[in-house]
Amino acid sequence: MGNPYPRLKRLIGRAIHRYEMLEEGDRILVAVSGGEDSLVLLRFLAEWRRKTPFPWEMTAVHLDMGFATGPEHQEHLVRLEAFCRELEVPYIFKQTDCGPMALEAQKKKISPCFVCSWHRRKHLFRLAGEAGFNKIAFGHHKDDLIVTFFLNMCYHGELSTLLPKQEMFKGKLYLIRPMVFVDKDLIRVYAQREGMPVFKNPCPLSQETRRVKMERFLEEVLYPMNPKFKGNIFHAIFNCRPDYLPQK
Repeated sequence: MGNPYPRLKRLIGRAIHRYEMLEEGDRILVAVSGGEDSLVLLRFLAEWRRKTPFPWEMTAVHLDMGFATGPEHQEHLVRLEAFCRELEVPYIFKQTDCGPMALEAQKKKISPCFVCSWHRRKHLFRLAGEAGFNKIAFGHHKDDLIVTFFLNMCYHGELSTLLPKQEMFKGKLYLIRPMVFVDKDLIRVYAQREGMPVFKNPCPLSQETRRVKMERFLEEVLYPMNPKFKGNIFHAIFNCRPDYLPQK
C-alpha cells in the first residue's frame, strides 16, 4: 500500500473543509477508545491544530467501560495517557459502569450494545456540557458509514447513517467525524506503521454484535462479488435521489 500518510491527510482534510468541522474558538473533546481509529484521529487533529491559522483547543477523553481491570488493561491505560502527552493533548480519564450495565441488560434480553452506547454518549454529553466543549470528535470512518447504513436499513427499516457533522441540542454541541472518507484498512496500516498503542476492545461481546456480523457479511459475501460495490455503496449514501423513492 506504500506510505498511507499522504492519502490519510488528504481525505481527513477534505472532510474537515467540506463540512466546516473546525472553527475559531472551538473546544473539541476527542473520544479516544484506545482503538486504532481514535488514535489515528487524535494524531491528525493534533497535527491540524498546529497548522490551523486560527486558535482552537482539543482534549482527549477515555471512558473506561468497566469491562477490564487487570494489570494488562492498566498498562494499556498508561500507554494511552503517554501517547496523549507525546502529542501535547490534554487527557481526561473517566471510569464508568457502562459495561456491567450492558451485560446486565443482556440477561433481560435487552440489546447490550444499545445500553452501552446510550450510556457512553450520556457521559460524553454531560462532560462536554460541564467543561464547555462545543464539539465531540469521533473516529468513525468510511466503513462505519456503510455498515451503519445497512444496519439501519435491515434492522430499523430506514435509510440513514452517521453524519459527518451533526447538530445536537439546538446547536449547543456538534458531533464531527473527520475520517468519514477514510477506509479502515488505510487506518490500520498507518496505526501499525507508526506503532501506536492500540488495544483491543475488552468487551466480551465485541465479536458477537450485529455490527460485527454485518461487517463480515459485507467483507466476505457482498464486496467479493464485485470490486466496485463498496465504492458505489458509499457514493450512493451521498447521492440520494428522493424523487425515485416512494413516499409514505
